[in-house]
Amino acid sequence: MRHGTSPAPATGSGPAPSASRLAAAQIIGTTIEWYDFFIYGTASALVFHHVFFPDLPPLVGTLLALATFGAGFLARPLGAVVFGHFGDRVGRKRTLVATLLLMGGATVAVGLLPSYATIGAAAPLLLLLLRIVQGMAVGGEWGGAALIGIEHAEPRRKTLFGAFAQLGSPLGLILATVVFLGITAGSETWVQGWGWRIPFLASVLLIPIGLVIRTKIHESPDFRAGERDGAPRRLPVAEVLRADWRRVLIGVGAFAGVFVTYYLLTTFTLVYATGTLGMSTSLSLPANLVAAVSEGLFVLVGAFLAPRFTARRVAIVSAVGLLLWAWPAFALVGTADPGLLYLAVAVSMAFVGAGYGVLAAEVALLFRPEVRYTGASLCYGVAGSLGGIAPSLSTYLLDRFGTTTPVAVLTGAVAVLMTAACVALPRSAADGTPRAAAPADAPAAAG
Repeated sequence: MRHGTSPAPATGSGPAPSASRLAAAQIIGTTIEWYDFFIYGTASALVFHHVFFPDLPPLVGTLLALATFGAGFLARPLGAVVFGHFGDRVGRKRTLVATLLLMGGATVAVGLLPSYATIGAAAPLLLLLLRIVQGMAVGGEWGGAALIGIEHAEPRRKTLFGAFAQLGSPLGLILATVVFLGITAGSETWVQGWGWRIPFLASVLLIPIGLVIRTKIHESPDFRAGERDGAPRRLPVAEVLRADWRRVLIGVGAFAGVFVTYYLLTTFTLVYATGTLGMSTSLSLPANLVAAVSEGLFVLVGAFLAPRFTARRVAIVSAVGLLLWAWPAFALVGTADPGLLYLAVAVSMAFVGAGYGVLAAEVALLFRPEVRYTGASLCYGVAGSLGGIAPSLSTYLLDRFGTTTPVAVLTGAVAVLMTAACVALPRSAADGTPRAAAPADAPAAAG
């Protein structure tokens, strides 16, 4: 069911980049992208209902702020199609540069937006538009960041290099949370006036760092080989949906449990802890630091366990763990005890991290190199959309039923879907060498 392995770098493409340079390009680039994305999520939970929806009841304002947060996720599949097209036809490297510039520009623009008090209804509409731009950028970012490492790596190290791209998520969350902790130390009036803008405007300092690193990386060997063989497709998304739709379903299902749990524990939990349980931001916001550290640690744990037990088995254990831990996690959060809140988040994100780390390579390698950027990005983007609407849906369920039990049921149901999808992943040897042959409906494997 997998397609191909990485060939040697194409003649004339320059020497293969060092492992450390590849890892740096993946980690630093995705950290900057995810920092931009996460500061919006944090601001949505804590600030935006005051700034952009001040005339509405607090819960309604929070729901609308989270809805703009979710809009970025709904835009991810569109970004996957648009940037996947260019990633498969023009190249991984140039597409990554474009997504970085798009994300950085949108983030800085959010920091410059006038408030509702200044320009009225135009303010939340512009906020929504910029969030959609952010979502498109992330929809195109992940596929290239993962592939630039996976397609350079030898078979035994593909899972590890896929995991490097995943480290940008916890590191970006740490950076965003630390910045917001510093901002919220000021007065509430200052935070709602100008303080919240600082994390967004600071992105202008990070963009050049990502650009310098990414422009020094060579194009991936798989893409170079496809250029020589004339493999790039005129419309990659059409071919993916025609020939590889089963793989898309597997990839979406595998990522779904990871994303839903992630955003419930990092965004919805903030809303629930501060708005319903009455916990202060100084107590609830550090839960995101706990989440990031736990996720980042277990991204690496999962990647290092994969060569011994196979990435597929690691992903299945992660999915089952999310299912079994769903109800205890929200029960602990509901105690309003900071220590139990941190415990609930730490264990949940351990399961998330282990699955997230190994799934980058597992999902990417479901697709042939000539449509891989589009196929992998589409899986990631659609699953991300499901995760993005989860905080808004869960906030509604909390208001409707007055308890987090329906939220726990939702989390468990998506974990069941993830478990089934991970079981459907192709079996591979512990060293990452494919065992399963391509199915009859797929073109022959490249390489």
